[in-house]
Amino acid sequence: MIHRRPLLTCLAASTLLLAAPALQAQGAVRQEPLKLIVGYPAGGSADAVARMLADKLKDELNTTVIVDNRPGAGGAIAAEYVKNAPADGHTILVANTHMLVMIPLTFKAVRYDPLKDFQPVGRVSSFYVAIAVPSAMPATTVAQWIDLARANKKDSSFGVPAAGSISQFIGYRLGKDAGADMLPVPYRGSAPLVQDLLGGQIAAGIVPIADVAAHHQAGKLRVLAVNGARRSDLLPSVPTLAENGLRQFDALEWVGLFAPPATPRATLQPLQAALARVLATNDIKAGLAKIGMQSDPATPDELGKLIADELAKWGPVVKASGFTAD
Repeated sequence: MIHRRPLLTCLAASTLLLAAPALQAQGAVRQEPLKLIVGYPAGGSADAVARMLADKLKDELNTTVIVDNRPGAGGAIAAEYVKNAPADGHTILVANTHMLVMIPLTFKAVRYDPLKDFQPVGRVSSFYVAIAVPSAMPATTVAQWIDLARANKKDSSFGVPAAGSISQFIGYRLGKDAGADMLPVPYRGSAPLVQDLLGGQIAAGIVPIADVAAHHQAGKLRVLAVNGARRSDLLPSVPTLAENGLRQFDALEWVGLFAPPATPRATLQPLQAALARVLATNDIKAGLAKIGMQSDPATPDELGKLIADELAKWGPVVKASGFTAD
């Protein structure tokens, strides 16, 4: 006599055992929450990007996604935390150009290597930097602004959102290449800088495009140029620096995801696949556009090469400027 119930039970158990790895590979089974570590306070652009991703990734990965803000030292505290986190794919750094390019170039005491201490997951977004002047300034091109700066010291000052930011070295290189002595003025963020531009208290500002686009459109400020290989969709009438004959500023600033260095690539593949799907959605594209960014996915290898290229490009510029944040 054949006992059918025990046989069926065994078959069912075997089926579940075979299916479990496939479910895990698809992200259907994930025991620990995914933590997105942000190096800046809640409410900023990096935090906004992380929260947009968290809202979408939780469904794609069928898990809880937590945004963990660890501000301080321009993002270096968060970077160090992720560098030393378990390499299990559950702790991911939301990093930007400043954290992984400018801080290593400007801080002597930085305790992480951007190329060795992180495993790239993928680029999320990119954004333009704009060169803006008060509407009362007669300059309508970057060359005209530099000519004014060469003739009058008060026109040589340019505000930047933070000391040691990429904006500072864009301004430095513009002046150096043109033989003009430009004076960087660091602010604590873009908001006070834009207020001084609107009040005519500083000659120029080099800031993320989202901080000045509306003022340019209203005629309260004038954006002379943006970086990048092509014009920004946010201000399509504004030329690029390349169109002004300045072709060394094609690369945009970016935001990307990174894991601890020993994280196996296979462990990160479900997150990479989910990230690609999320970045293709209209919701994410629209959300990023609201904060002046664009969805701009790139593979781990492409992102790693971008960081290496940016370090090689800006390293000599930072050294020549004599700037150090320590």
